Amino acid sequence: MISDEDIKAFDETNSYYSMDRPTKSSVTDMVMSFMQKAEQEPDKDLYFRLILEESDEWFRAESDAEELKELADLVYVIYGYAISNGWDLDEAICRVHDNNIGRMTQPDGTIRRRLDGKIEKNQHYPKVDLSDLLGE
Repeated sequence: MISDEDIKAFDETNSYYSMDRPTKSSVTDMVMSFMQKAEQEPDKDLYFRLILEESDEWFRAESDAEELKELADLVYVIYGYAISNGWDLDEAICRVHDNNIGRMTQPDGTIRRRLDGKIEKNQHYPKVDLSDLLGE
């Protein structure tokens, strides 16, 4: 287990990190930390607008560095939207990943690609079910 003293010692030698950063560094934890520090209530309408704004900024990026920064901002506000809806996006992404891995292999053991390179999903493999994450 990493102690607060370990984090502080690390922070002193690596100024990028701060004590405000959660020890569990999932994106959900970081966005929730931001909301808490900003005293911001989860607001799905706000985050919906921010998704549109960040998407536009990503689309208009003029360099790789700017594109990466805007892409990170976009993911960040998408997580804010998920949190505002009470959704566990970390778990959803893990399940989608596991399902994508399973669905990529066809019944004959091959992996098929369309002409544009996209992997064709095995139509016989069950689709991912995220309904239990919706809290309804």
